[in-house]
Amino acid sequence: MRRVLDLELSWQRCGREWCLLASCDPPPHATGVYVIWEPLLYVRERRVVRVGQGSIRHHLARHRNDENITFYGGGSLLVTWAACRSHSMDGVVRFLDVAYRPYEGRSDAGVEPVSVNLPLQPVGR
Repeated sequence: MRRVLDLELSWQRCGREWCLLASCDPPPHATGVYVIWEPLLYVRERRVVRVGQGSIRHHLARHRNDENITFYGGGSLLVTWAACRSHSMDGVVRFLDVAYRPYEGRSDAGVEPVSVNLPLQPVGR
């Protein structure tokens, strides 16, 4: 049985592929939520490094230079983002945080999650 989602987001790609964090170029005014993950070539799981919100271009540029983020993935970190209304962002990030348990950064546990379609299927670590 499929769960009814609070929001349906349109997760962005670079062409038909997920975007490389090192080279993606989001629109200047893109605002919403994002997911950065580490692809593992010979393992079926993907490990999420960071979820976040706000100005997509600004945050991704900052994460490209953050050793706590770039430590993972050997230069091949992937990213996607989706537009999201500002009043829902905290809840969406909380939902993504619970679903993915990222290595870096944590959301506010006091925020009520807002369920969305996930760009990646979560897996246990």
